[in-house]
Amino acid sequence: MPPWGWLLLYFAAHVLGRVLVSPALELDEAEQAVWTQHLQWGYGAQPPLYTWLQWAVFQVLGASVFTLSLLKNALLALAYVCVYLAGRTLMPASLAALGAATMLLLPQIGWEASRDLTHSVLLTTVSAATLAVVLALLRRPRPALYLLTGFVAGLGLLSKYSYAGFLAVLLLALLAGRDTRAVLLSRWTLAAIALAALMVLPHGLWVLQHWSLAVESTAGKLTGKIPVSFAHGLWLGLSSMVLAVLAFSGLWALTMGLLFGRTAVQAWSRWWRPAAAPPGGGLHLQALWRRYFVALGLLFLAMMVFGEVTRFKDRWMMPFLFLLPVAFFSCAPELAQHARLPRLRRVLLSVAVLVLVLLTARVPYNAMRDKPDELNQPVRELAQALRARGYAGKGIILSNDRTLAGALRLQFPRAHIEVDGGEGDSSLPTERPLLWVEPLTAELPTLPQDLVLPYHFSSSGDAPARYRYTLLP
Repeated sequence: MPPWGWLLLYFAAHVLGRVLVSPALELDEAEQAVWTQHLQWGYGAQPPLYTWLQWAVFQVLGASVFTLSLLKNALLALAYVCVYLAGRTLMPASLAALGAATMLLLPQIGWEASRDLTHSVLLTTVSAATLAVVLALLRRPRPALYLLTGFVAGLGLLSKYSYAGFLAVLLLALLAGRDTRAVLLSRWTLAAIALAALMVLPHGLWVLQHWSLAVESTAGKLTGKIPVSFAHGLWLGLSSMVLAVLAFSGLWALTMGLLFGRTAVQAWSRWWRPAAAPPGGGLHLQALWRRYFVALGLLFLAMMVFGEVTRFKDRWMMPFLFLLPVAFFSCAPELAQHARLPRLRRVLLSVAVLVLVLLTARVPYNAMRDKPDELNQPVRELAQALRARGYAGKGIILSNDRTLAGALRLQFPRAHIEVDGGEGDSSLPTERPLLWVEPLTAELPTLPQDLVLPYHFSSSGDAPARYRYTLLP
């Protein structure tokens, strides 16, 4: 089977497994289910592109777990394709395909992205597309590629705000190199910037009108809640950054090192070891990656010094370090004939199967150990119980739980879903019928009118899920 066949088969299996395992939703899925009720220029603390795409998929195929999973897995598959296309400009096709497949060994891409991420998935995909287009532009500059770069950059800025960091690092790496700077110093670069700015302008105006919602809430995630001295904050930031990088790339680097040994060490050393420019004035790959990683380090340092960032999360590395396989294999062309490539293929196949099995089995496993999570919520049974108690599936559904609200949107597609943020506004919508639903914690007593339902995959002796509702006809 060709690589594309394996890619489609793998992500089709993810979609199938997600549909079969539970009708409930993870948090990011639930947010999309709620936000896609309306088209807007912005949604909460995230740019709108993912929600726009999900809205379009819903319009064509309907709102369901299937269409939620379909979009995300299509974007993940596209990320692998874009990394392959980026590598294809630098190495043989077979090595580029294998290098792209090793992204499975980056846990936040191979596991976490399939488990419960949305905007970060789109961010990684658009970042990979940006790298592929920029490398093609460096190889053969032409107007169409400049405009395509601007278009992809516009998509990136509408995907997640941290794309601006990736774009800044990439541009700094290009401007710092004599062999790449000339490509950027073109009037077509201005056209690309204008195109990206035009694409982002409506959302940018929305951000200015909703500054606290779009920016301040995001900035609050970067700093610690307890004030610390500058030196202590810098130490916290540096240590957190190192741990995040290791968590993101450690498994991948360990696998490459164990399989390829000295060849892997030589490839990594070429990122930092000065080397002669290629004959004919071509692209100096080792120097490009060296400048990129230095620029990335400077960005992280600036975040710590000027932004007082004291903690880094491993998933924040997705738009910055997804290109590790491209950088590694492009600096080690001798790996195309390495005797251990078949072993790497077997490792990747084993990891792919393991990820599929664990993602599917975690829901019944959580129920078996009496630690249910969002996907164990009995939302289908809850919807049936609400219908049996008189709710016709119209009007407004109000809930203080985002995951439950999103799941109920799929169960009652004719209803309008609202999430009560609990920010002091106690007024109720005037439209009727109005259904209020909330999950109950173990501390609250059960009332006779409460709904008590077993968790999905739970046994008879496990504690059930409890919900309280009020129906205003």
